[in-house]
Amino acid sequence: MQEIVLSNDKISIGVLPELGGSLSFLKYHQNKKTTDILRPINLNKDKNDPNNAALFPMLPYCGRIRGGAFTYWGILRKVPKNHTGIHDPLHGDGWKSSWKVQKKSETSITLKLSHNKEEIGFPFSYEAELTYTIFGGNLTVKMDVYNPSPLPMPCGLGVHPFFVKTKDVELNFKSQVVWSNESDPIFDEPYTTPAAWNFDGGKPLNNAVFDTCFGGFEEQAQIFYPTNEITVGITTTDMFHHVTLFAPKGKNFFCLEPCTNAANAFNLAADGVIGTGIRSIGPGQTISGEVTFKIQG
Repeated sequence: MQEIVLSNDKISIGVLPELGGSLSFLKYHQNKKTTDILRPINLNKDKNDPNNAALFPMLPYCGRIRGGAFTYWGILRKVPKNHTGIHDPLHGDGWKSSWKVQKKSETSITLKLSHNKEEIGFPFSYEAELTYTIFGGNLTVKMDVYNPSPLPMPCGLGVHPFFVKTKDVELNFKSQVVWSNESDPIFDEPYTTPAAWNFDGGKPLNNAVFDTCFGGFEEQAQIFYPTNEITVGITTTDMFHHVTLFAPKGKNFFCLEPCTNAANAFNLAADGVIGTGIRSIGPGQTISGEVTFKIQG
């Protein structure tokens, strides 16, 4: 499997075009010390599953599509499940596809993916570009989705990073509502973020378990590692009003995933729920979004 490394004196990344356009690692270099910011993949053991990568893109939707179907423009669209052990399709096609390198420099790489609606996966045709760029201690992930069809298509964008989890890591982000939590028996309208799940102003993650999609995300978050004195700032373009926190029990990672759409957004929008974040891309149009990780010692 091809691994393409981009590096400067502050950070380095490994890009795996064939494994969902994912990253194999994100490392921070400071005072002759290298620290893993994202959980690195073991290419000898886990090279066939992007869920073991350091980061992967989510497009043309984020999260799950409950029941593997949704209605758009009055037509029922079916989407097959795409991951072992999970009954609903999730996170789109990008992370399960092989991307092609379109262009590359010392600090940037652009990958391309073409999807035909007749293929297994999302029931709309589209073309996508994924660009990773490093500058100083910054990594920017840019996603573009183009609709070549004569009819509009629904779309969502996001990134799924697996951050290294330490005992003292602290999170800081704003949210207003909870769209879904895996322990919720009903997935319909969002509810106000409980005080115990409010990370506004910053607080330790500790051993809390989350698989939760929040709304009212204000396009920025911070992750602080007190022991290493490293801060990871996350900023996004203005479409990203949702964020999913995934912190499974007993694992050495957690995920803080900026996304443009809420969990199960296609079905919620079809039921008339507002604020799900679903975007429609018109014929011949492109939707774009960026997420930047700024690492500082």
